[in-house]
Amino acid sequence: METMEQKCKLENPVLEHNTIYFLTAALIYSVCFTIAFYKNYASVTFPLIIVGTLFLCGLFLKKSGIVWKTQNLYYVIPIVLLGISTMLTTNLFTIFFNTVGILLLITVFMVQQVYPKNQWKFGRYIGNILFLYLSMIPEIATPFSNLGKYIKRKRVIEQKNSNAKYIMTGIAIGFPMLIFVVILLNSADAIFSKYIGKGVQLLWNNIVVSTNLFLVITLMLIGFFGIYTFLSALTLNNQPDSVREEKKKNPVIAITFTAMITAIYFIFSIIQIVFLFSGGLLLPEGYTYAEYAHQGFFQLLFLCIFNFVMVLCCMSMFEKNKWLKIILLIFSGCTYVMIASSAYRMILYISSYHLTFLRLLVLWFLALLVVLMAGVMWNIGKKEISMFRFSVVVVTVFYLALSFSHFDYWIAKYNIAQMENQMSYDDVYYLCNLSLDAAPELSKIDQKSDYNNMLKDYFKQIREENQVTIRKFNLSKYQAIKAADSIIQ
Repeated sequence: METMEQKCKLENPVLEHNTIYFLTAALIYSVCFTIAFYKNYASVTFPLIIVGTLFLCGLFLKKSGIVWKTQNLYYVIPIVLLGISTMLTTNLFTIFFNTVGILLLITVFMVQQVYPKNQWKFGRYIGNILFLYLSMIPEIATPFSNLGKYIKRKRVIEQKNSNAKYIMTGIAIGFPMLIFVVILLNSADAIFSKYIGKGVQLLWNNIVVSTNLFLVITLMLIGFFGIYTFLSALTLNNQPDSVREEKKKNPVIAITFTAMITAIYFIFSIIQIVFLFSGGLLLPEGYTYAEYAHQGFFQLLFLCIFNFVMVLCCMSMFEKNKWLKIILLIFSGCTYVMIASSAYRMILYISSYHLTFLRLLVLWFLALLVVLMAGVMWNIGKKEISMFRFSVVVVTVFYLALSFSHFDYWIAKYNIAQMENQMSYDDVYYLCNLSLDAAPELSKIDQKSDYNNMLKDYFKQIREENQVTIRKFNLSKYQAIKAADSIIQ
């Protein structure tokens, strides 16, 4: 069962006892959220709204009496870094997974703060995070119920209620009068019209009387209910039992099936060392080296992931046993051979058919798997570590490196350098369909080539479709526009 400290941590209904405070904070947050993301998903406003989200989470913890724990602050740094990374790129893959990563890291950070004494295993951690997200759904009604309770509590103060009623009546009367006055002053004075009237007219045309009103309302609802239901779900103290452990199974079962699979893996590893890593001296008839390297790659990648999951399951479900540990270590060693085989095959394939995003992503994932398997092997042979926290740290560090790498730029740079003057129309077409991160490198291609018209159209389109303002500033767009200017001029 949960400890008393865990159970009582948020026993006080902090959102209900601070109704106006958090409703106002969530409303302000929703306005800032709308300003940040209104027709603008990857600019300087992205890291700002992330900082605002962390600030609001900090206020929630303060009101709840929970002190920010130093050991959990390492979550905050990658959250902010991912926000900064988003304003530096236009690659949709990076932007999407930056957002997913930020949401997951904020969730883990807040769960660590609210449940500081948890002893959750890897699977339990994942399950409890998903449970928290599901708990947010019924909490959509909480702002209204908390507001109703607040009004009921304050009903005894008639003067305040009367004043609030009079203020709302005054706003209802004054708003149409305000519009009428602005319209008259707009036509009466040119300076007023230039600085005030046009701004009001722009706001009216682009939001109030257009389909953009739906977008604004949607963003405000997402911002308001997203933050409020998340904080409200954290106060429920309804996470499943975190300490009770199920009785582990007899290790002979695991020893039997892992030994069977390990024997096959060992034979496969020998084949890889003899035939693939030796330089392909004995290739099957009718195969080129590149074809052999590409064949079976994705099957091996799947097996590497399967092996990682299976070792984790064996460690958590079966009793500790010396022979099981030995077999799992050999099993993990064979997995490293598979990783090396997969990576070597992909490098050979890239050397023949050049670099694409998927091929680069596969190499990145294999490098990530190397470190994760090292943690698994440490867990097998030494004192157990929290595999969830270890995995979060490793994945975060690796993903930050990928996120800041501007891989589309390096893909373009590598392919252009490798192909030099032998680039085909399809090669250039592929590079032009990468994100704007690749534009500076594409501007270095010889403009007198056969695909000159394609490149000119590419840069002309960049110049026409992209504008950089203070609110929408994005480094990748800015550099692409500069590259386009150098070509067009």
